[in-house]
Amino acid sequence: MIERKVLSELEQIVGEKYVSDESEIQFLYHYDFITAEPEGQCDIAIMPKTTEEIQGIVKIANNYKIPIVPWVSGINFGSIATPRKGGIVVDMRRMNQVLEVNEDDMYAVVEGGITWADLKGYLDMHYPNLRAGITFSPPGTGVVPSCLCYGMFDLGMIGGTGAEFINGLEVVIGSGELIKVGSCSLSKYWYGRQPLPDLAGLFIGWEGSTGIVTKAAIKLWPKLPYRTDYMPIGSKIEVGVPMMLKLSKAGLGICDLVFLNMGWTQAMQGFSEKNVALDAAALGLPDFLGLITTQAFTEDQHKAQCKAIESICREYKIEPLTSDVQLKTFPKDMRGIFTDLTPATGGQTPFQGWGCWNFTRGGGGEWIGSYCSTRNIVKYYNLSREVCLKHGKPPQFYSRILFGGHYSVARTNVCFNKNDPEDIKKARLVLKEIHDAVQQLDGVIMYKAPLWVVEYYKNKTHPATTKLIGKLKNLLDPNGIMNPGHGIGGE
Repeated sequence: MIERKVLSELEQIVGEKYVSDESEIQFLYHYDFITAEPEGQCDIAIMPKTTEEIQGIVKIANNYKIPIVPWVSGINFGSIATPRKGGIVVDMRRMNQVLEVNEDDMYAVVEGGITWADLKGYLDMHYPNLRAGITFSPPGTGVVPSCLCYGMFDLGMIGGTGAEFINGLEVVIGSGELIKVGSCSLSKYWYGRQPLPDLAGLFIGWEGSTGIVTKAAIKLWPKLPYRTDYMPIGSKIEVGVPMMLKLSKAGLGICDLVFLNMGWTQAMQGFSEKNVALDAAALGLPDFLGLITTQAFTEDQHKAQCKAIESICREYKIEPLTSDVQLKTFPKDMRGIFTDLTPATGGQTPFQGWGCWNFTRGGGGEWIGSYCSTRNIVKYYNLSREVCLKHGKPPQFYSRILFGGHYSVARTNVCFNKNDPEDIKKARLVLKEIHDAVQQLDGVIMYKAPLWVVEYYKNKTHPATTKLIGKLKNLLDPNGIMNPGHGIGGE
């Protein structure tokens, strides 16, 4: 139990209204949105409004050596915002403002608790010619956590992961000190991280175990006037993936390359786990659905891009139908979330692709997702598919090619019923078996990893690298209060 005087000191910082140790409030922060094993324990929840308030909170936590966990929406995977050692959960949602948009250098400075809905809504209203990369996750997920945890955006082909969208950071470290990294550390401009020593890596991928990010500069991109979204459908992943890899290297102004297997596609069409085909491929259903988004500044440029894209698709005997045309081949009651790609809803990405989860009463889902070499995408799919089918779970596979084809992400979803302990147990077993199976592929590294995967990487990572990670963590957080129990350097 945390002493009452700690609560009193925290109340003096944010006001009594924004701090609580009541059990019904604590409960909201003790578990992962999807699934957590084991569940955590929140002792005090607090909602600061300013960077200075966060500094004060961290100093109190440091003084009493109380664990402190940054939290935005709880819609995370791997349970990386679950308080493993109790303590204070810092709910960032009041810090949800766009502080600046620089149209010349195309970035937005945002507070640490902003969501994708907040950011996109602001840009659409005030800067309609600029766009942010958007995730497939629900609109209420946090922008800054997505970037810090290597989330994938619908501009991933030109920008890479969320980490590569970060221009600079303002961070409160474990001592309560405030630091800035990037050009903002010596200028009013947050245009980038070059040419200074790149300290952003001290906070990217660390799962909040080295500091609390209070502000971040996120790259924006021009919203060009000519855009087309294609939705090619093919018989097999083995045919579709080589096509997508060729497209990624063709220099055609493509900003997003995504592909799904039939398991994921059925779920996005509105099916629940109870009425999807266990093995769609075995039934002869097309097992590859692609999403290709291209954009251009002039009409002639765009026509040339589209002609080249269509030519490459046909090389692989896949018809390059645009999304609105392809959807007309689906029965109306089977279009699901894909209706966001129809002209009536704007006809273009981004759209929220989280409908693959089983959201029936008690429904839940988790995924095993890894960054990997593009040469391993098909192998990853086949290995994960085999495990899913062995346990009677429909394989739901998704992959995105990133940064001009330099690398990719591959992941498989597993649905389950949260009200069924045996089904949860089975889902976790499937995830672990997929993880073990794909480790035979060199360079497969899971992101937003749960604790059991973190332990695996501690033993696999180059020993001197693991030691360095631990030293850096101790330097930034000498009392071990920042999200303890998480990250490779966490204890």
